[in-house]
Amino acid sequence: MFMTPTPKRAWGKRLVLLVLSATPFFLLGDVALVNPLARLPPSSTSAEIADVLIRDGIVVLDQWTTREKVAAALQELETGRMSEGRNVRFGGSTQLLKWPLDPEKEAALLGLAADTVLQEAIELARRVHGQGSHHAIAWEVRLLILAPGTPEGDMHRDVVDTSKVPLQRPLQWGLNTIWAVDDFTIDNGATRFVPGSHSGSMPQGHWSGEQPEAQQAAAATMSAGSVVIYYASTLHGSGENRSPKTRTGLNFNYAFVDEAGGRPFDWGY
Repeated sequence: MFMTPTPKRAWGKRLVLLVLSATPFFLLGDVALVNPLARLPPSSTSAEIADVLIRDGIVVLDQWTTREKVAAALQELETGRMSEGRNVRFGGSTQLLKWPLDPEKEAALLGLAADTVLQEAIELARRVHGQGSHHAIAWEVRLLILAPGTPEGDMHRDVVDTSKVPLQRPLQWGLNTIWAVDDFTIDNGATRFVPGSHSGSMPQGHWSGEQPEAQQAAAATMSAGSVVIYYASTLHGSGENRSPKTRTGLNFNYAFVDEAGGRPFDWGY
């Protein structure tokens, strides 16, 4: 059967429609362009969060709370222990503030640290990747301040398992959360992660430096009030802050410990 060729004008219309249909993928910004990290909505359950954590070692929870609540938590630090010089250790872009938090003066901070759904997800993940531990405890809070002009940070693991690859467990020290006080964007150095790098098949015998899998890193872009949760052994590092403004995050650590609250015996590090 003879088919009439499609007029050039019709092909042109089809091309325009194709471009328009694809436009959102090019114009949506940081997330669409460079961020394949798993993302979950604020309606997600602890089981859904834990499933992604166990699989990828990292998950972004979009708009988990309001920007006003994380701003209030930051203000508690700034007007409280930071202004008083209590429990603060300076190092690069990180300020370490030891526990315990004050339930009266730091209620907003405690509200983030003790988020019920996140704690349940952490416990579910601990049962899989924290073999030998008894429970998870809040360990410390860090204030992450990335000033304009700060260069890209090294990809690193907070804690490593020095056992031979493939790891038998794989062993995990615990989980971390970073709450976005400001919007985390590519321009202001959103933290980069390598999904799956918590796996027992990946070398974990050094703290930082060049690692082949670091080329697979993706930026955890997110709006203020969002939170990213990840294993301490997941490769990560801050991006370069090319913006004119400081980028701030609140980093809570949750350690997997034994019944007495200490590190389980023979964990390989």
